Amino acid sequence: MATRKADHRPTRGRPPKLSRDVICDAALSMLAEQSAASLSLRDLGEFLGVDPTAVYRHFADKDDLLREVGDRALAPAIRGLVPTDDPGEDLARLCLALRRTLLRNPVALNLTSIGPTRHRNELRITEVMLDAFLRAGLSEDDAVIGYHVLIEYTLGSALLDAPLAAQGSARTQTYRQWRSDYAALAPADYPASVRVAKRLYPPSDQVFQVGLRTLIDGLTT
Repeated sequence: MATRKADHRPTRGRPPKLSRDVICDAALSMLAEQSAASLSLRDLGEFLGVDPTAVYRHFADKDDLLREVGDRALAPAIRGLVPTDDPGEDLARLCLALRRTLLRNPVALNLTSIGPTRHRNELRITEVMLDAFLRAGLSEDDAVIGYHVLIEYTLGSALLDAPLAAQGSARTQTYRQWRSDYAALAPADYPASVRVAKRLYPPSDQVFQVGLRTLIDGLTT
């Protein structure tokens, strides 16, 4: 028997009392089904059962709303993170937590396209990373470059890995097929690829961590 899809719309009857929390929760539910570009405040108002203009009493515009929703989605990446005496380890833990958060929450990943939220969680992530680089002895200019290098590496890794992560257990079969394709290449034309074909596509978490450690070591030493 088919499983009925959960309906996150407010119950019929009296419209909910609007607040930033209520609006963000509704927007998050809608964004799980559609892109940020297609979301309209008119549709959001209909979803909530209120006049769309009511949303403007809580958010300046759609961009303001999306930045708030995106920032709330980043909360797990920074939650409980306390800087230590090891700046390199702090950077690694934060980047790993950020990547994990983005892969677990497709909405958060999709909203990275709007740029930095400039709200609490994103600001805290930025502060922790810049502070770690400065504590590692980098100049202000180098700390800024290091911050952007790690952010772009982490976001890029999550964007590339998200489609495969969504496959779940089928991911293993996908990798197996890719390895088989490389192994079937002509050895005379692609000797290195054929030689290591069976070892291609190790776990993405392992690849990310190796690259992350290499970047951090290179930036801080």
